[in-house]
Amino acid sequence: MSLTDALTARIEAEVSDLESRTRGAADLSELIARKQWPQSPVAAFVLPLGLRARDEGEAGAGCFLQMLDEAFAVVLVVRVQGDATGARAVPRIDELVSALVAAIAGWGPDEAIGVFRISAGNLLSAEAGMVLYQLDFAIQTQVRNLQ
Repeated sequence: MSLTDALTARIEAEVSDLESRTRGAADLSELIARKQWPQSPVAAFVLPLGLRARDEGEAGAGCFLQMLDEAFAVVLVVRVQGDATGARAVPRIDELVSALVAAIAGWGPDEAIGVFRISAGNLLSAEAGMVLYQLDFAIQTQVRNLQ
């Protein structure tokens, strides 16, 4: 199971409001292309953000080892009918962010060498009754190549 799949499964299992409402990057891209948003009042999208080196790596005795951070974004979409500014969605966003932090920070799949930690969180948009909030997580991984 990929880290993206494991993270999605963890969110759906631990955050009841996002059970069956958590999708991937392809689903978000399709919604944006169609200029549509999820019909449910809350939804989440798990997006891989890429890799960042933690060190320059070490080579020796026919082996190369480098520690990396693999980063992911969880984009929350909260709809509030009849709220043009999205202000009424802020308490809901706060609840969901707290639930996601509790479910993810400090957890890692059994096969992972590290656990997820929070790296950032920020409001992306609040308009037309829709609020988008991005919460970024990272987990330590490694490259290990025999030469």
